[in-house]
This record gives sequence, structure tokens and C-alpha cells, in this order.
Amino acid sequence: MPISQAQLADKIEAALKYNSDDPEVDIPQARKHFANELAEAIAQFTIGRETTVTGTSATGGAVTGTGIIKGTP
Repeated sequence: MPISQAQLADKIEAALKYNSDDPEVDIPQARKHFANELAEAIAQFTIGRETTVTGTSATGGAVTGTGIIKGTP
């Protein structure tokens, strides 16, 4: 079950705050941690979400479909 937009915002805020008050933070390590936390939050927001896809068929007609976004292993 994907997380809500509000939950996504909370996770991003938590990732931003994680090292923000540490005066002795290791900058490269903090950046890597932030990137990992952000990637996980985005994955939780998108994977499992139902989406509608529109496009054009090989014959030129419009096509529309729905599906669930799946993650890669």
C-alpha cells in the first residue's frame, strides 16, 4: 500500500532534519543518508500506486489503460 502525500512530506522533512543540527556532521555521509532516505520515501509513495496511462496505438488511435506501479527487485 503506497503512502500518502502527507506521509511523503513527513519522510522528506525527517530526512532533511536527520543531520541538520549536528555541528560535526560528515557532509558526504549526510548526503548519502539523505539520498537513501529520499529514495526510500519516493519508492514508498509510488510503488503499488494505481495509475492511468494514455498513449497512441500502432494504428494511430488513442489508448488508455490502468495499472499498478511495480518496483524492481
